[in-house]
Amino acid sequence: MISNYRRALLQAVDLLCIVVALIACELLSIAPDLNIFRDYTGACLFTLFFYLLFFYILDAYNVGNEDFKETIGRVSVACVLGIISSATASYAFQHWRFDRATTSLLFLISLLLCLTWRYFYNRNSDELTHPLRILLVGVDRAGKVRQLLNEGLPKARIIGYVGEPDMDPDAGPCLGAPFNVLEAARDNGATMILLLPDAPIDDDIAHALLEAKLRGAMVVDIRSFYEHVVKSLPISQITEEWLLQTEGFNLNTRGSLRRLKRALDVLISIVLLIPAAPIMLITALAIRLESKGPVIYKQDRVGLFEKEFTVYKFRSMRTDAEKNGAVWAKEHDDRVTRVGRFIRKVRIDELPQIWNILKGDMSFIGPRPERMTFVQDLKKQIPYYSLRHTVKPGLTGWAQVCYPYGASVEDSLRKLEYDLYYIKNISILLDITIFLKTIGVVLFPKGAR
Repeated sequence: MISNYRRALLQAVDLLCIVVALIACELLSIAPDLNIFRDYTGACLFTLFFYLLFFYILDAYNVGNEDFKETIGRVSVACVLGIISSATASYAFQHWRFDRATTSLLFLISLLLCLTWRYFYNRNSDELTHPLRILLVGVDRAGKVRQLLNEGLPKARIIGYVGEPDMDPDAGPCLGAPFNVLEAARDNGATMILLLPDAPIDDDIAHALLEAKLRGAMVVDIRSFYEHVVKSLPISQITEEWLLQTEGFNLNTRGSLRRLKRALDVLISIVLLIPAAPIMLITALAIRLESKGPVIYKQDRVGLFEKEFTVYKFRSMRTDAEKNGAVWAKEHDDRVTRVGRFIRKVRIDELPQIWNILKGDMSFIGPRPERMTFVQDLKKQIPYYSLRHTVKPGLTGWAQVCYPYGASVEDSLRKLEYDLYYIKNISILLDITIFLKTIGVVLFPKGAR
């Protein structure tokens, strides 16, 4: 997980690389009397737009946090899609499009430059990034805080806390009393002061912290920090009081947003049916040829306000897959057919749910709909689980693009944290972001089962 600031810097490096590639093409393959930015304006603009778009869609900025081989795959696919899309878009402009030699050279130079800086960044990420040194104010559930930071920001380090000595070993050493928080932060080189729910803050401490924050110090609440950096809400740190007082969770109180979201669902469903129809026909034939049984699988799922509805999917398992009752899907599930394994990885099995969207049972974007038997169990074990049913379930969602397929209570808890972030911050712009990221997940499947 990377911050928006660092992502913007990495995107700027990609932008510079593509500009350098365009200049190199001007020197190597464009006639001397032509200027690539003046005489090929359309081709240059399309190149910059589509390259950066596909870098974003394919999440090519997780460099340093993933295996470099996967980074090579993402960047290569992004460059291929970028050059094809830009060449196609600029083809309509006779005096703006590149010839084949320039197009090929541009692809090779862009790919080389974008991979080169990622290689050196990956090799030197520890030196290029400065890990956060965090001072805790409060110790409540410090072990959970440490776990959250390890998962979201593995290089961050908790240096200690201010408060009563020996309160919680997970919070690290006690570095002083709460009224000495600024001195403790300065003396121990803290780069962030993190406020926990039980932070012992009186008026004097609050005044000092506010003044420090206004002068540039990083003073943040654990819930807001995690929400903005990791893009999820930490279940272990939130309370009903905080949920009531914090901004957001306003879809059901803003009728205009709800109506707009519904209108877009219907419009996109109708448009999507045109290219999806032949894919669905081929999938249906493949399922029927491989195994006997219905092509479409029907199952009751929990929707808005915990009302059940029938969801439709292409059958990807044997017909006797649940003869002993409902069970979690697992990795290398032997109940999945060969066709089913493929259509699950590329999400084709979900296409019949377009009908659910047209009916109004689902939305394109929202939490994944679960079965009632699982919902009843999870509500008993996970706080605030019912909140995910305050919006319509979706064909894709924030949890689906941010977290691998879950098959346990712990996975469900983590996915709920992403679902709550979506419900709190729901907007058309966030829906567009999820839609673009879904394309990347389809091209680079993460945990599909």
